[in-house]
Amino acid sequence: MAETQSMVRNRRAAGTAARRSWGFGVLTLLLAAVMLANCTHPITQGPQLMIDPVAPGFDVENNVFVSADGAHLGLTVWPAENAGSQELVVVGVHGMNDYANAFHMAAPYWATNGVTTYAYDQRGFGRSPGRGIWPDEELMRDDLRTAVDVARAMHPDAVITVVGISMGGAVAISAFGSDRAPQADRLIASGPGLRGWGAMNPLYRASLWASTRTRPGWIVRPPRRLVKIQPSDNIEMLRRTWADPLMQPFNRIDQVYGVVNLMETAHARAGQLPTGLPTLVSYGANDLVIPPAGVKRTSKELPGSVRTVYYAEGYHMLLRDLQSETVHADYLAFMKAPDAALPSSAPEWPWR
Repeated sequence: MAETQSMVRNRRAAGTAARRSWGFGVLTLLLAAVMLANCTHPITQGPQLMIDPVAPGFDVENNVFVSADGAHLGLTVWPAENAGSQELVVVGVHGMNDYANAFHMAAPYWATNGVTTYAYDQRGFGRSPGRGIWPDEELMRDDLRTAVDVARAMHPDAVITVVGISMGGAVAISAFGSDRAPQADRLIASGPGLRGWGAMNPLYRASLWASTRTRPGWIVRPPRRLVKIQPSDNIEMLRRTWADPLMQPFNRIDQVYGVVNLMETAHARAGQLPTGLPTLVSYGANDLVIPPAGVKRTSKELPGSVRTVYYAEGYHMLLRDLQSETVHADYLAFMKAPDAALPSSAPEWPWR
């Protein structure tokens, strides 16, 4: 049967469509190949290589915490001024872009109430090595475990409380939720970093993943003109903090990727926090650094034994806000008697 003009046109159109589809597929494969060829991995710092073994310890005189691999991390100590009947020790873990100075308002108050605070600079921050380079996540947890072990050796009869702020709270939660929990007696996660992958919108997730693998050294700065996130209502404190040369004013994109991974690990392990470990997790109602969505998500995973506290006037930097004295007193009370009512009578999280 002879082909009609219509049949010929349809056959030609089908052939053209097939060629276009094939061409688009080839182009897609070529683009994917180019992206994979240019794909790199985030840069992280690992443990230092030791030639001679070095015992971990706090070199208080030189403001140095010698960790398990011999790395010298920055250390600030606020010794107890008035020893009470109960020896109390805090191991402080700061947040993103910060350093041990994050405790400069809380630790003096605790010191007058018989608490010794050891706060160290995490790797990549403050006075510690590899500034600006994200450390291996497990190494961060190992540093915390080591710091607690050192504090225990120096104060064998003390009640040791780990206080982790923001990113430091994520380090602490993920360490205590692991199969090698630090040998501390209490845990306080102050405005913890709980904004992992599952708490982010898909577009931002994809953008962060792609940027990290194509331009891991890309420097990102807060978009102050477009988005103004106020981490505290203590404006004078913020001015002094950001004028401090040991603060980190910007990040590599792979640092951002690293902290999101860490926060996701904290979320995943929150449900594994030891039920026998007195734990207090706090959050400020005005916290825009860690939006409520991530905190709500993790609140469903926390064991029933974990106490939460919600500060209606609080921001992200709870230990340095204008109402920080309220938080200082609550944390001190929890260190002494974790089952007792908090002095502020602040409520639990509204999502539990």
